[in-house]
Amino acid sequence: MPPMLDREAFFEKIGYTPLPKQVLYHQSKARFRFPCCGRRFGKSTMAGKDLEPKLFVPDCRYWIVGPTYDLGEKEFRVIWDDLIVGLGLGKDKRIKKAYSKNTGSMWISFPWNTHLEVRSADHPESLVGDALDGVIMSEAAKHRPDTFERFIRPSLSDRRGFADFPTTPEGYNWFYQMWTLGQRPDLDDYESWRFPSWENTVLFPGGRDDPEIQLIEKTTAPEWFMQEIGADFASFVGKIYGEWDEYEHVTEVQFNPAWPNYMAFDWGFTNPLAAIEFQVSPWDEIYVWREHYLPYTRLERHIDMLKTRDQPVGYHLDMAFGDAADPEAAETVSIELVPCMAMPEAKENWREGVDLVKGFLRQRESGETDEYGAPLYKPAFYVDHSCVNVIREFNNYRAPATHGDKNVREAAQAWDDHALDAIRYGLMHLFRLGARHHLADVVSPINLAPRDTNFERGIDAQKSGLWLPSAGDGGFFTMNEEF
Repeated sequence: MPPMLDREAFFEKIGYTPLPKQVLYHQSKARFRFPCCGRRFGKSTMAGKDLEPKLFVPDCRYWIVGPTYDLGEKEFRVIWDDLIVGLGLGKDKRIKKAYSKNTGSMWISFPWNTHLEVRSADHPESLVGDALDGVIMSEAAKHRPDTFERFIRPSLSDRRGFADFPTTPEGYNWFYQMWTLGQRPDLDDYESWRFPSWENTVLFPGGRDDPEIQLIEKTTAPEWFMQEIGADFASFVGKIYGEWDEYEHVTEVQFNPAWPNYMAFDWGFTNPLAAIEFQVSPWDEIYVWREHYLPYTRLERHIDMLKTRDQPVGYHLDMAFGDAADPEAAETVSIELVPCMAMPEAKENWREGVDLVKGFLRQRESGETDEYGAPLYKPAFYVDHSCVNVIREFNNYRAPATHGDKNVREAAQAWDDHALDAIRYGLMHLFRLGARHHLADVVSPINLAPRDTNFERGIDAQKSGLWLPSAGDGGFFTMNEEF
């Protein structure tokens, strides 16, 4: 596409000063952009004004596609008000135009052979046309899943056209799947953001603490508030990890050879076996950087796959943690891969484990400050973009809103939680059950015995799945009741 007008100069000409978050969108060079916005953030204004300078490039064709003509009209209205009315282009008889929301006839044809038109997904036959230079998928989350892929995407290929998807979220639908592509650092053509309503500091000068935002929050359902105002995909009744925010917790995580590296297992065959690899920083931050997640595979084959995959420079694996329900699996990992601990307390104390994970997910004072000297708050738990199963499970793990005489653990879904269980086992062993201490720090040699002696620890120590490495010969030991 030929260069368009200077955007900043054009914005000044029409009297538009973007909000700081809107600047991120305007400056993005990505071909496919996904701003997920709360109500009244200004998404239609932002998308419409971003398109306006491109309309002065000759020989281009653009569409605004709404789920209905009424919804597609919002961005068109912004453009019409700025160009046809504000800049007076409506007086130029060479510019042909129409603006009728009732009939669906909304278009502008410029004398330099550039055309803008509103189309409706309610009429799929209208979405078949010539090559496009760009499209705005207005209220993208309300579109049917096939609207873009089937009708619009092929029209963008000839001219390598762009697509923008301004919308308020509607759960984990097709738009969410596309939005996640914009979070991947390896896809330069995609970029996505989450813009809560309170980022519109013109309308809500107090930001998150603005009185109007606070009033809405107090008088509406929490899930509605976080979706419609907070632009949160993951708000729904019964969400167990309500602190989880994909926009905050998912980032690029690289292996750090200087930090300890652990692997946490949730055993499975019909269900997937989850092996989650994570590191702990010197500041007790958790970095999940790799996952292995596969069903219908024997443990020995899993171990072969884990041992033979490509490793980063300086790779090391210090210890593993697993589900005590299968001590044989823990022993096999200990012998074939790395010492593996599997204490019953890590599994049995579900509530304590969930609260532990929640503590890392919560925002905490980071010790850093912003440009004004105010303290910055950050979580202490991060997941790499590649760990798609960890991300999916955090997004969806839930219990029913009401569960009668059941406790939360019993009511929580018993499926699609394998990565979360593994993470819980790992953190419980490290931060509640003493696995971060060297064996010599917590037990004297007299309390150690070869594995075959099977000291008792309430139940058979072998059944507990607890295996610790010997500092001498690399053998394995169980611990007796005095530990």
